Amino acid sequence: MSSYAPREIPLDIRLMQGTSRALFWLVALGCLFVAGHWLMQRNWWDIRAVRLQGDLQRISPVTVRAEALPQLRGNFLTINLAQAQRVFESLPWVRTAVVQRLWPMQLAVTLQAQQPVAIWREPGSAAQLVNTQGQAFTANLGEVQGLGLPQLSGPAGTSAQVLQMSQKLQPLMQEFHQTVATLAQGSGGNWSVQTRSGLSIDLGSAPDSAATQTRLKQFMTLMPQLEARYGRSIDSVDLRYPNGFAVHLQGVDLPGMNKTSNKTPQPAGRKD
Repeated sequence: MSSYAPREIPLDIRLMQGTSRALFWLVALGCLFVAGHWLMQRNWWDIRAVRLQGDLQRISPVTVRAEALPQLRGNFLTINLAQAQRVFESLPWVRTAVVQRLWPMQLAVTLQAQQPVAIWREPGSAAQLVNTQGQAFTANLGEVQGLGLPQLSGPAGTSAQVLQMSQKLQPLMQEFHQTVATLAQGSGGNWSVQTRSGLSIDLGSAPDSAATQTRLKQFMTLMPQLEARYGRSIDSVDLRYPNGFAVHLQGVDLPGMNKTSNKTPQPAGRKD
C-alpha cells in the first residue's frame, strides 16, 4: 500500500487565501459597524424623559428643562454624559449635577443647589452671589432679597478670602450685638467693615491680627461710654493706630485717641 505526502500549497495561493479571509472579515466588520450605527440612530433610542432629583429648592424644573434639554446632543446610547453634566451645571443656582442613564430611555439628573451666604462685588463686574465654599456664581439677586445677606467686595478672584475674613469677624461683632453688613478689601490691601447699625470701621491691612482684634474689642467696649459722653452716635472708627483708635461722631470731628501718648496717634506702619 502506497502513501502520498500532502502537497504543499503554493505561496501565491496561500497569500490569496489569507487576503480573501482578511477582506471577508473587514467587510463583515464594516457591515456590523454600519448596522450598529444605523440602529443607534433610530428613534427607538430617543430619550423620552428626564428625571430631576436632589435639592430643587431654588431650581425650577421648568427652567431646567427649557434651558438644558435643547443643548443636549445624542440619544440614550450616544449622549455624552460629561457634556450633559456641564450643561446642567451651567444653569443658575446649580452647583453640581450628576447625570446617569436610566432604563428605559431616561436620564436621571441629581442636582445640588448653590447655597448663597453673601453678595459679591468686584471692580468691573456685575454683582454676584457667594456660596458656602467662597465661590462666586451668577444668579438673580432679586431671589435673595429679604435674606439679609452681607455684601462683600474685593479684587478679582478674592471672594473666598473675603468670605473667610467675614466669618472671622462676625463672632467678635456678635459679642457686642453688631452684625457685619458690608466687608471690603481695597486694592491697596486695607479692609473696612460696616455694621447693620451703620457703624463704619477701618481695620487696616491685617484685620485678623491680634493687635487689630484687641483694638476692635477695646473700641466696642468703650463705644457706649463715648456716645453717652458726647451725646452723639459714633458713625466711624479708624483702628489703624498702634496704640489706640480715632473715632468720628455724627457732626463732630474728634482727634485721634491714644491712651499712652498725648500726641495724635499715627496709623500703624506710618512714621512721622
